Amino acid sequence: MKKKFIQYIVCVGMLLATFSTIGIPFASADAPSEPSQPVPALGSSGVTVFVDMQWTCNEENLTYDIYFGTETPPPLVLVNQTVTIFEPDRLMLNTTYYWQIVAHNSQQESTLGPIWSFITAGNQPPFKPAVLDGPTIAGPGISLKFTTVAPDPEGDQVFYQWDWGDGNMSDWFGPYDFGQHTETTHQWAQNGSYDIKVRARDIYGKQSGWSSDYHISITPQIHLMNLKQGYVYFNFFDIFKKAYGYIYSLDLLGMALIISTGGFTVNATGEDSVHTVVFEMANRFFEEQRWNTTYNNDTGHSFEGSFQLTNGLYEVFASAYDGNGRLIDRATRQYVVYYQWQFNLLKQILGSP
Repeated sequence: MKKKFIQYIVCVGMLLATFSTIGIPFASADAPSEPSQPVPALGSSGVTVFVDMQWTCNEENLTYDIYFGTETPPPLVLVNQTVTIFEPDRLMLNTTYYWQIVAHNSQQESTLGPIWSFITAGNQPPFKPAVLDGPTIAGPGISLKFTTVAPDPEGDQVFYQWDWGDGNMSDWFGPYDFGQHTETTHQWAQNGSYDIKVRARDIYGKQSGWSSDYHISITPQIHLMNLKQGYVYFNFFDIFKKAYGYIYSLDLLGMALIISTGGFTVNATGEDSVHTVVFEMANRFFEEQRWNTTYNNDTGHSFEGSFQLTNGLYEVFASAYDGNGRLIDRATRQYVVYYQWQFNLLKQILGSP
């Protein structure tokens, strides 16, 4: 037994000595499969300058070295990437590019893929724009705002031109940066229905087609119900409120006469598009009484604003806003003479303090 044990020890020692001299052997790993299925495909033309390059390797846990450029073989630009997609910076127009992928596994085995190539497109016109935002109904004479954008395939700056559907066409506005939303205003003098269109042009002169029509209807949206010129209005103690009669001379002056014991109310009605009305009153002569303003939310399309004023000559109008807060109409201004009677005898009779 002792002799056999000694023999085992000798054998183990000889094995250890051998491994220390030549190293411990290990199994060789298979190299990664060759990168394939390039996007863009080999020989593609008309490729966008914002291309995302992709490829396929049918294995996991690989890393990749990427060679890319305008010469062949292409230079190394990135190492140890773990995903099968490469996003270069914006490329040059009408240029041939070459690229190659080297796949590596964790055992330091690698496989060199073929050299692929593609050709980028020449300058293309901007995409057809669209009217992104703007009212679809409003009153005449109101400056209305509209928004558009038209991305350019090469990321160029862009100009815009508008056809307002009333015989007027804008100049070319711009240039605007790639993807930048732009705002333009226009007002229509006459009631009617109009189709708005917009087109784009890049800084190199390439021009898009016209957008789809954006329809807008122009018709009054807010109507003052009292303070009609030529009429006399009485407003006593917030109890007796009545239009007394018509005076031709007031009408010629464009005025309504208000006789009140203290303040009066302006009434207006709005169309379905009207969400909020702002009533404004300004003394024509005294700057310190320039604006008295009250805001009212929609209550069944009826609106009113109450004012406490001293004697004087005023102008009043109502501004109508839609649910997005856009001004869509303003009622015609009217001039108002406000005269306050104290009615001391009437107060005594009624027992008012």
